[in-house]
Amino acid sequence: MFITVVIWIIFIGLCIKAGVLMFTFTYSLFKPVVSQNLYEGLNLNTLQDNHFWYYVATLSLLILVSVLKAYIFYLMIKVFLKINLVHPFSNEITKLISKIGAVAIQTGISIIIASSYIEWVGKRFEQSIPVGGFLGSSLEYIFMGAIVYAIAQVFKRGVEIQSENELTI
Repeated sequence: MFITVVIWIIFIGLCIKAGVLMFTFTYSLFKPVVSQNLYEGLNLNTLQDNHFWYYVATLSLLILVSVLKAYIFYLMIKVFLKINLVHPFSNEITKLISKIGAVAIQTGISIIIASSYIEWVGKRFEQSIPVGGFLGSSLEYIFMGAIVYAIAQVFKRGVEIQSENELTI
């Protein structure tokens, strides 16, 4: 139960981050001064003033990564709410765990794309784009996705063994 509460807290925090980024991004389209402090000191005012479509693409990528991170924790909540500790191996839990692994890998790939794009825009226009810790490390998510996918395969085998045991009895 403690783990579920912690996961809920992280999920709510990530949803707030993604929501604030979406709101301030939309608001900055109508009032450009907002882009000076989008969220936690993120200042993309120069990029918005000089290269509007690159600004839109940059923030869209940041929002995508934030939403994917929140979605991972949403799926984790679903796993913890549906798991039965007496018979933990079920097709539903296996599918959810596989989905967590896939979304984690997608998040890692999205971080690689976003980082590369932001670096490219910075070099192209000879200005730094201070995204700071908004993206995180792509390797962490790819590695986590691979491990979670391996765990999903163990659960899949557990489902097979559990159904064989039920048929034997």
